Amino acid sequence: MSGGMFRRSVRVWFAAFVAIAAASCSHKDLCYDHSHIVELNVIFDWSEAPDATPRTMVLQLFELDGSHYNRYEFGSTKGGIIRVRAGAYRMLFHNGDMENVVESGSRYEEYEVMTVDRELLAPIGRASEAPRPGDAEKQPVRFAPEPMWAGNSGPVEFARGAKDLSVTLVPRPVTTTYTVEIRNVENLQTAPDLGGALTGLAASYRPCCGVPSGESVTVPLDMRRADDRTLTTTFSVFGHCPAGREEIHTFSIYTANKWYYHFDVTDQIHDPADPGHVRIVIDGLKLPSSTGGMDSSVSDWTDNEIETDIEMN
Repeated sequence: MSGGMFRRSVRVWFAAFVAIAAASCSHKDLCYDHSHIVELNVIFDWSEAPDATPRTMVLQLFELDGSHYNRYEFGSTKGGIIRVRAGAYRMLFHNGDMENVVESGSRYEEYEVMTVDRELLAPIGRASEAPRPGDAEKQPVRFAPEPMWAGNSGPVEFARGAKDLSVTLVPRPVTTTYTVEIRNVENLQTAPDLGGALTGLAASYRPCCGVPSGESVTVPLDMRRADDRTLTTTFSVFGHCPAGREEIHTFSIYTANKWYYHFDVTDQIHDPADPGHVRIVIDGLKLPSSTGGMDSSVSDWTDNEIETDIEMN
């Protein structure tokens, strides 16, 4: 190749390189222009729930048309800094990192947290079926939720280029504590494994409007032997009679040797002395002595509620 041709080739190559580099720089400038992104300091104010013990907090941002924008989870219950596209939003928030609760819904008005499925006889380590109260025979069976704190806020707008932005969110308790106490239990020392269940509870909670939601479910319960004559259990619920439906609430006991008991506890749930901590008391229960393991069939379950005189306080 002659010297002139070589110089011309170099000039062509250099011009092409400059054009490509210019195009690349222009592209990078466009991609890295984050002037529409603002930093927001999210602060959780626990003045309405000073004894709360969540592990993490979840913040869901929604556009004003109800569509979902983004989800953020904070490892600190105090909050933290997030990056948000400038604009106007509605906010829903609640504690996260829960084993028995999942998030559902992609729109503001539909978003809810709901409990997951559980076997009715899981408290006694069985997967077989058992007799259920007639009005709740077809109810889904779900875990009780963990204690939950939640709320909503907005609309709020974050302007492009704004600095030192912050928002304060106030979580409030949205679950109610239930305690069941069965007193004067006979044969408790020799009774087989047993578990409980309560019907007519809300499956989910909708933070946009602050109400229990979803279908009615039955919640299996792990019973604790407080002493030789007392059974207890304490758990959380989103609420009872979701969507304002008036339902019968039945508390059931199931034993590993296939005896069961159904107790109507509707009045104690609908008219509690303390709506923030509902106490259900059953006084008097005669359990069978242990006679071995549990059969997998349903037909030979024994209903002893008629033969046992139960007084309810």
